[in-house]
Amino acid sequence: MRKLILAVLLISGVTWAHDHDDNYSEERQLSTDADGIRLLDIDAGAGSLSILGVDGLADIVINATVRVDTSNEKKAAKFIARRIKLTLRRDGDRALLKSLFREGWWFWGPNGHIDLDIRVPAGIGLIVDDGSGGIVVDGVKGGASIDDGSGSLRLSNVGAVMIDDGSGGIDITDVSGDVVIDDGSGGVKIRSVDGSVKVSDGSGGITVDGVTGDLVIENSGSGSLTINDVEGQVIGADQ
Repeated sequence: MRKLILAVLLISGVTWAHDHDDNYSEERQLSTDADGIRLLDIDAGAGSLSILGVDGLADIVINATVRVDTSNEKKAAKFIARRIKLTLRRDGDRALLKSLFREGWWFWGPNGHIDLDIRVPAGIGLIVDDGSGGIVVDGVKGGASIDDGSGSLRLSNVGAVMIDDGSGGIDITDVSGDVVIDDGSGGVKIRSVDGSVKVSDGSGGITVDGVTGDLVIENSGSGSLTINDVEGQVIGADQ
């Protein structure tokens, strides 16, 4: 499906964010049989990322909204044809998803991003390398390893979690496994973890509530620190 809304755009080499109503957009879908797949490995550029684990689902399904910050349909189509990388393939027990626009001249032409809505079997694990944009993960019991440049992170009802985050708030709840976070800036909230937690945070408040294992605060940076209901040891935090 293609959508074109006429608008007047002022585009420069350093300004590309516009309201979605000013953008050209099109929908694409990718899918693969999930039989034998243990991990979904995602390499994503700019754009939002939503991943839902579904019990009994037989396929990995990717719904992608491709957006380009121009109202000129021909110009957008040409940009997408030349620059987009949107593929899903199998490699052994992994499914590999690439979703990005190849780099071009920074001072020439429009810019684009790809919003992803993904459905996976609940037992699959995730490896995510993401450039920018918010990430939401729900119901992925196989665990998640996320390397994120910027944007908020919200995870719920998941397996073990490892996060290396540049900036943006982190909100994690209902985890069946350990949580390890290395965060540059932004608040961190962690609740209901059946495992241990280790946090290193540059700036922003940290709230931890409900951990069955140990809690290790390697660096709390600047910001408040609130800790409740930790059954194991609390290490590296002045309370």
